[in-house]
Amino acid sequence: MASRLDGEVINQKGRAFWGGLDEGVTVDIRKAQQFAQERFLASMEANPRDPALFPLVDLVDPALVRKGIFNDSYGLKGLEADIQKAMDDFSTEVNSISKATSTSSSLMHSFPDQDVTFLFKKIYPLQNLIDVESNRGKIATWDAIPPNGAGTASFISEDPVLTESDITDYTRTATCKILGSVGRITKMARIAGSTQLPARDMMSIRVMASMEMMKNLRERAIIGVTRDTASTANIYTPANTALEYKGLYEMITANTADPCYVTAAGGTDTWTEISPYLDETYRRMISVGLTPNLAMCDYKTFGIIRRGMNDFYRSESMIETTFGISKINLVFPGAIIPLVPNYFMPTTTGANGSCFVLDTSYLKRRVLWPDMYTELANENGSQKYLVDAAEVIIDKTDVNGTSSLQGGVFGITVA
Repeated sequence: MASRLDGEVINQKGRAFWGGLDEGVTVDIRKAQQFAQERFLASMEANPRDPALFPLVDLVDPALVRKGIFNDSYGLKGLEADIQKAMDDFSTEVNSISKATSTSSSLMHSFPDQDVTFLFKKIYPLQNLIDVESNRGKIATWDAIPPNGAGTASFISEDPVLTESDITDYTRTATCKILGSVGRITKMARIAGSTQLPARDMMSIRVMASMEMMKNLRERAIIGVTRDTASTANIYTPANTALEYKGLYEMITANTADPCYVTAAGGTDTWTEISPYLDETYRRMISVGLTPNLAMCDYKTFGIIRRGMNDFYRSESMIETTFGISKINLVFPGAIIPLVPNYFMPTTTGANGSCFVLDTSYLKRRVLWPDMYTELANENGSQKYLVDAAEVIIDKTDVNGTSSLQGGVFGITVA
């Protein structure tokens, strides 16, 4: 393996994962990972001396999370039941891929273990609710047409002078950025773990913990908050242009000319005061041709809205699961939009509350390769590994980098 991830190595790794799939195709990422496992397994069996390189699969299917949020007939209770079933089927899933690894560097358990599967009880909303598109190279490319860029139409006479109108289109690019988590298990830890009752495959546990931290970092990056995975006092932070991609907050607020988001007046701290701002950002998005389908806010703002709606309807408005995801349905003219809280969004006391209002059909996570396990050199008897991924978030409503039409309410006062 190359000593660094230069452009060609990055492109090769992406092509190896996606195979012959075209760029920009919306994919079921979990199925894509499962299909890639079969290809990589065949390659490993044919070249047993090569270091292990293997795609990893999340226990929770993102399609189920989307169904739970957007489909009330299925709902969060259906999601909870299916996640529990996935946990119960854990041993079947891991047995099918345990043969991909050697006994000294097994990636997954060959037995069910509730002490390990608890890692998957936490659901990270945005990375599950935004569709994944394939990307075959380091640079993501897409075309965008602004709301008023589709030409013109007018009333004409019986014998008109016909003058065609032009479409105004833009070609946008963004660079995939690499996320990584490195781990190491000593020989003593592996042996000691295997002697426990029940036995513990310490490498498996360590790799799954790395996958959890990858999801933690990804959720932070998509929102655009503090990227430190140990932080609890998160703030909106611009991307480090060398290593990180822009998050939603940075992309949305870059539009200062004609934005769809609004900033609340000082002291906006009740549902009655927040509601008109939500109506206004919704109206602005509808007026430019978007169809908002998801709202996401911080936990304190969610509490304000939940309590206010409960007082209004005199009933509990929130639906929740034991896996860390809740929602309230907000009613707008012509639409019912789920409001989901996200614990990574800032909650510092003051005018720091916020609520994204999004049309997710224009938001995509372009993935060069998803979470991948790479076996590194044996170091002093310890087995070292890297779990990495390469991706970028793109907003197809943003034609020039400063004109995103996604909405939101920012500056809500929280205590």
